[in-house]
Amino acid sequence: MRNLTYMLAFSGSLVAALIFVRLAMALAVKWDIQDHPVGRKDHARVTPLLGGLGIYAAFMAVLAGGLLMVHWAGVTENSHAFLALLGRQRPVLEAAFPKLLALVAGATILLIIGIIDDIRGINFSPAIKFVAQIIAAAIAAGGGAHSSFLPSLWLNIAFSVLWIVAISNAFNFLDNMDGLSAGIGLICGGIFFWLTASQGQYFSALLFILMVGSLLGFLWYNRYPARIFMGDVGSLFTGYMFGALTLTSSYVVADSTSLLPVIVPIVVLGVPIYDAVTVILIRIHERRPVYVGDQCHISHRLLHLGMSRNQAVLFVHLICIAIGMSALLLPYLSVRLSIFVLVQTMLIYVILTLLIRAGSKRK
Repeated sequence: MRNLTYMLAFSGSLVAALIFVRLAMALAVKWDIQDHPVGRKDHARVTPLLGGLGIYAAFMAVLAGGLLMVHWAGVTENSHAFLALLGRQRPVLEAAFPKLLALVAGATILLIIGIIDDIRGINFSPAIKFVAQIIAAAIAAGGGAHSSFLPSLWLNIAFSVLWIVAISNAFNFLDNMDGLSAGIGLICGGIFFWLTASQGQYFSALLFILMVGSLLGFLWYNRYPARIFMGDVGSLFTGYMFGALTLTSSYVVADSTSLLPVIVPIVVLGVPIYDAVTVILIRIHERRPVYVGDQCHISHRLLHLGMSRNQAVLFVHLICIAIGMSALLLPYLSVRLSIFVLVQTMLIYVILTLLIRAGSKRK
């Protein structure tokens, strides 16, 4: 029965995204909220933004529908097995509702800021954007979406705010090529869904599968050549949700031999983190503002090796899948085998670094 709810959540968010992203595309064209191919941008045509508005709308619409269904099933007597299962989840929902409300509030703040950023472009202050991210992250962490491994509540909240802001910006940085950021989000969401569903974390798994369906529906329009971009509204929302949801999930299971599985989110989200860190280091080294875009991302440097845009995006996706599959094993491995997995992950990044450095030299 739980598998049925996962299937309904996935299919509902997928269909909703296919509809809402199309509507967002029409709105972006009507209001001229579009990305024009000038300066460092190399896409060939004017492309609508606001794809993230469709992702957000699909996620929230199906989430709201699911919450109403759980509430109705919990207050109505019926003999149907599926509805009875939903009814039994009502007390769990009530306990988690304040945390969920905080997540939605923070996501909505980033939605508004992202839309303004997409409208104003380079004229929008990075400082305002950064402050909004901190406020949204603080709302989520203060509402209960925070870590628990540090010795005090305030340290956990402070760490969680930094983590959510970091992952939000990592996905924002990664949104630089058709299908790249959405595809990475789809892969990471699928891995987190597998982890949480297999461990019986019902509501966490549902939220992750909603993200997967919403991103897949958007990716239909965002694959090369993209008909719409997710814009800052989409990349910030996606990064924010993954940053917050990974803090509300548990990765240490009864069979775990150590606390090493707590780093699972870092491993799974390693590709966007790696891209953001390397780009920031390059910009600092070249004495350029870290918030000004360029073509120093992984995907761009793979192009310098002679890959096509599709090949570069696929290559980064495969790296994310390979590392994510290793992360699936961490909760169940011994300490020694877990260290082997982490060393293997580091070696993959070393290989990637050698490749992209070769691409830079070739350029």
